[in-house]
Amino acid sequence: MTPYQNLQTGYKNKISSWGSISSLMTKLQASVTKLSGEAFNTLTVSKNSAFTATATDKASADAHSVSVSQLAMAHKLRSAGFSSAGEQLGAQNGENGSRTLTIQQGDGKPMTIELKDDETSLNQIAKAINKQDGSVTASVQRNGDGNYQLMLSSKKTGTEGEMTISVEGDSDLASVLNTSHGGKGSGESGSEADGMSMVTAARDAKLTVDGVEYTRSSNNISDIITGVTLSLNSVTKEDAPEQLTLTVDNSAIKTALQDFVKQYNALLTQTSAASKYVAADTSGLSADDVATTSSDSGALMGDATLRGMVSEIRSTVNGWYGDSNSSDTTYGALADLGITIDAQSGQMTLNENKLDDAIAAGADEIGKMFKGSGETAGLATTLGAALTKYVGDSDNKTDGIIKTATDNLNSQLKNIGTQIDKTQALIDSQVNRYKLQFQNLDSVMSKLNSMSSSITSLMSSV
Repeated sequence: MTPYQNLQTGYKNKISSWGSISSLMTKLQASVTKLSGEAFNTLTVSKNSAFTATATDKASADAHSVSVSQLAMAHKLRSAGFSSAGEQLGAQNGENGSRTLTIQQGDGKPMTIELKDDETSLNQIAKAINKQDGSVTASVQRNGDGNYQLMLSSKKTGTEGEMTISVEGDSDLASVLNTSHGGKGSGESGSEADGMSMVTAARDAKLTVDGVEYTRSSNNISDIITGVTLSLNSVTKEDAPEQLTLTVDNSAIKTALQDFVKQYNALLTQTSAASKYVAADTSGLSADDVATTSSDSGALMGDATLRGMVSEIRSTVNGWYGDSNSSDTTYGALADLGITIDAQSGQMTLNENKLDDAIAAGADEIGKMFKGSGETAGLATTLGAALTKYVGDSDNKTDGIIKTATDNLNSQLKNIGTQIDKTQALIDSQVNRYKLQFQNLDSVMSKLNSMSSSITSLMSSV
């Protein structure tokens, strides 16, 4: 059993070691992904009064003039006041009487609600509307006279959320709720006045960005400046547009490079431990004895996949990635940024002062070094491809070489487990056979001893 058990332990240790390496490679992969874009596109956004701006990595460093002339508002209506919120306001048409309440907003799908004779009080109408969980909310509130009013509020801002209310099948309830002019009265058509009055008009947001006027239904606007969302807070002072400035955040570049060095060193430490060789202790062995592998050696010692992976990664980070189209490239290798690599261990050392100077002097050039320029691949792009080759890509659901290696080890581990079970069964069978033979021998010996005693007794009496 010992050879099988040793193999089983070895496979388990290899699987565990690959798991640790894979985890660290995934962290390095995330760090490299930031250096391929996000770290160099992180912007510092100015603080403004009339609006708040947020920027994604799709935004560009720039300045924009922004003036807000009107905020988007949600439509809000209220009914006349009634002394009781539980009073039935509709006509009583019998036990099965019903009417249909319809709320229309812009060109969207209308909200239709069936109300029975005993469901026409303010409280019941509000409950029925909220039960639809649509884009309109209802509540019952008391006014200054102590009477109850039905309040309808659109969840949508802008004119797209303006509500039109109609009731079919009940003229009494229609006189309370029907609203076709936004709660503003009879309108130009001269038709019957609205049953509900306007609390807040439905209005679109209006703003001017870099001299161009825009109208939007929401105060959160993300389709004017690429990668930037504007959240409008207030109207700007007349003839006083505010300046939105987007500047590159150099601290994000430094933070990303610090994390890159940290994750790279952690990976190299783990791969070194996994591939470590420790000579076996041969003291006390005779010339015919065979030395076994030291337990202090790494679980993946001599593994060709690990050796090839480390070699590829180290070769990649030691490469030169300067702009081939420029004759005066300053930053093309990690050493130019203050990141030196030990030739023996592969560990990186970061000189933060030199890195600060490099970022201040050439952030754009450093960005090209990592992201690439034109047909020239960058360090982050090249290293990212190498990492994906081994660890896979969770976003695209692709497996890497490590997954294949661990699958093979798990398969062998399963086979060893099966062989151990078979061997154990053979041992158990042989032990049972020996036990049976011993029992039979013991029985024969007992009989022979008894016979010997009888013969001895007989001979003594002669």
